[in-house]
Amino acid sequence: MIKPIIKLFKRKLNLEAYITNKLALTALHGAFVFIFLNLFKPFNLDVLKETLFGYSLVMGSLTFIVPYLLLLILDKTNYKKLSVASFLIVLFCFLWIYSYILWFFSGVYKDEFNLLKLSFVLFYKYSSSLALISILFFVIVNEKVIRFKRKIRVFTKKEKSIIIYSENNKENISIAIADLIYITIAGNYASFFVNTSKGIKEIVLRNTLSKILNQIQGYPYIFKCHKSFIVNTKHIKSISGNAKGYFLISDKIDIKIPVSRSIKKKEIEKFIL
Repeated sequence: MIKPIIKLFKRKLNLEAYITNKLALTALHGAFVFIFLNLFKPFNLDVLKETLFGYSLVMGSLTFIVPYLLLLILDKTNYKKLSVASFLIVLFCFLWIYSYILWFFSGVYKDEFNLLKLSFVLFYKYSSSLALISILFFVIVNEKVIRFKRKIRVFTKKEKSIIIYSENNKENISIAIADLIYITIAGNYASFFVNTSKGIKEIVLRNTLSKILNQIQGYPYIFKCHKSFIVNTKHIKSISGNAKGYFLISDKIDIKIPVSRSIKKKEIEKFIL
């Protein structure tokens, strides 16, 4: 019982996506806090009346700036070596500092309008309870930001066509990456199924899927979904099947593309735009 918990705390935490998306995440978080305070007026904020907008603006700005500074500091450190336990300690310390900064400026604002101030202990209880919502917000929004960036990358990719070489490098084919639907293997030959103005065209080249995949790296929407298939998820519209076996559906082809059982449905859904 104790060993799995210890193992969990020692595990390295992947924060790279949050660090990369820090500006978008913290800006959206600040906007979320501003809107949340104005709409729901939690913790008796309705007593602020006409000063609520200004108070929400101050809190929204701080909940953008302070988390951004934390992620900026982490970005300058060796954050990739942080374990779950280490991150929880950092998070606990950050919540104290974060709450104190919010409490301090909340007091400054309320002094300006002669409003009743909360004690730090009570304010910390409120901010800690909202921290759970903030953490959930960061997880959900980060996933949305990743998907949005993937879509942007699809439309801004400069390379319109690629050259793929055969196993012995004596032959090659040139295809428009956007028109590639899927690749499948049969024996020593790979078949490329490409969308053209005259319909689906099959191009055959002697090579393995692994070596082909190495030649088309840099396209996040193309991945090996099965030992015999590479698929371009730009052409995939839906997923069918169940835990025993999933299939990718495209309106451009009649066959269902199989998915390896080692790939979970949630992983597949991340690729579908």
